[in-house]
Amino acid sequence: MKNVYSRLSGFLLGGLALSTLSIAGLASAADIPLYPSGPAQDSSFVRFVDGGSHPVEVTSAGSKARLALDAANPASHFFPIAAGKPVAGMLASGGTHQDVSATVQPGEFVSIVALDGTHAVTVREKPDDFNALKASVALYNLDARCTAPTLKVAGRDIVLLDGVAVGQGKRRQVNPVTLSVQLVCGGQAVGQALSLGTLVAGQRYTVFLVPAGAQSRIFFANDALNH
Repeated sequence: MKNVYSRLSGFLLGGLALSTLSIAGLASAADIPLYPSGPAQDSSFVRFVDGGSHPVEVTSAGSKARLALDAANPASHFFPIAAGKPVAGMLASGGTHQDVSATVQPGEFVSIVALDGTHAVTVREKPDDFNALKASVALYNLDARCTAPTLKVAGRDIVLLDGVAVGQGKRRQVNPVTLSVQLVCGGQAVGQALSLGTLVAGQRYTVFLVPAGAQSRIFFANDALNH
């Protein structure tokens, strides 16, 4: 995987060991779905996302291991971590650095999203809609300038997701079909339609709404677990 170190040896965040990864391991993790029962109740997960215009390097506070993210690969997979214990690291992007930390509760999926400058946003989700027959799509709203953000099915007047407060996410189940989405802000289409490809039953996807200069933009990630 481009710009990802060939091994993230014992990726540690605040002294908590995450599984050693290889390039092949990161690629194959995209095929691991989340099934109806979901993760164990005492499991917690964290991922890092590049929501800015520059590549981002994540450095573990414990081990100094590094993870690189960019426009081609903007999101890591979800790393399982111990619930209720703080994880910490540093984000570096465009010559700026920011320390980040989060405590993840049992059953939570936490995304730490790096935006341009020294700004990072933490989005928490505790999903309870696992369904092996449906795909699940979420919209994370990280751009206050997009008024009344709405995600529509591209080319059709069908609302997929709306009413998402800034810094929050909203999710719904959909049929596992080929899907493209269009961002609408204040009733006006913004940017080009975004293809999510063919959704897979039992898998989950997140569309991120982030600032992009004078406008807004969206990109997506498969919410795969790292094993």
